[in-house]
Amino acid sequence: MKSILEFAARHVEPSLKRSLAIKLLARGVDRGKVSTCLGISPALLTRYIKGERGLHDFMRIKDVDERLDKLAEEVASRRKCGPDAYTELLNLTFYVLYKKYACGIHYVATRDVNPAKCNACPALFGKLFE
Repeated sequence: MKSILEFAARHVEPSLKRSLAIKLLARGVDRGKVSTCLGISPALLTRYIKGERGLHDFMRIKDVDERLDKLAEEVASRRKCGPDAYTELLNLTFYVLYKKYACGIHYVATRDVNPAKCNACPALFGKLFE
């Protein structure tokens, strides 16, 4: 089985970062500020906007979308930026893994995990959210 953290870094985190970037732009935050606060290059921000990176839509999951909205508001109001925003994004990444919202994506990406039987993420990240 591939590393859960490697999977998260390739699939979950970029998708959440893309969603956050889109929410910030929708709030009128300029692209330079979005790039700075999220710690990404302007070129990567463009790839997020075009849908070339961060391909999975976690905004369709209500509690994830609400958490993204809260973080977007904190970044837009300048309460979180840089490392603080990244820490919150990592926390959200671990939350998505803990809730098993990414299991189907993990299965499709690697074919080496059975989502029905695997309980690795809830076991690893459960103490963060219980």
